[in-house]
Amino acid sequence: MRKAKYICFEGTEGVGKTTQTQKLVDYLRGKGYSVLQTKEPGTPLCPLTMQLRAIMLDKQYDDVLTAPARELISQAIRSIHLERVVYPALNEYDFIVQDRGIVSGIAYGTACGNDDEVIEMLVDFVVPRDMINHDALYDKIIYLRGNASRGLKVAKAAKQEYAAGDAMESRGETFINQASRNMDRACDAMNATVIEVDGKNIEQVFSDILNALQLKENE
Repeated sequence: MRKAKYICFEGTEGVGKTTQTQKLVDYLRGKGYSVLQTKEPGTPLCPLTMQLRAIMLDKQYDDVLTAPARELISQAIRSIHLERVVYPALNEYDFIVQDRGIVSGIAYGTACGNDDEVIEMLVDFVVPRDMINHDALYDKIIYLRGNASRGLKVAKAAKQEYAAGDAMESRGETFINQASRNMDRACDAMNATVIEVDGKNIEQVFSDILNALQLKENE
């Protein structure tokens, strides 16, 4: 049985995934645990995935990429990430904490026009069978759910990763709300823990996360 507890944060733009991922990593390391911090699609831990991420998400390529082409790049990133970064870490770390994963892939991939059954087939193809633990890849999925339109405005106001803009954010509120509905369904199917973020500050959300993970601030 693998050593690491594999935790994945999900949510649409601007709900605080990156902030809460970092807070959890800092908290766990402060408790003396060894933690691998990573993300999808694309992680600095594997530079090739960042190059593929740019092709997939840089708006300058948006007019050229087809929906299937974007999805295949997404799955290529996942395959490299899981086999070259996550798999070796499963027995080396106490925790693996990840910003985005399969749920986001399904939610955005279907919003882009791909069939969900095709995406799920590709996920089954790229996820190594010996990484599955108790019938699931992740030990815990934390879904930070908030108003998708409001979150999109927050994300657009932040520093942009690409000069031409983000291909997903540039599609606007109708797209992001569809991705949010898709994410609701995917999270339900994958037994994610839902944490509502609207009306809460960062510390309140983090307290909910610790409770969901059965980690107490005073332990």
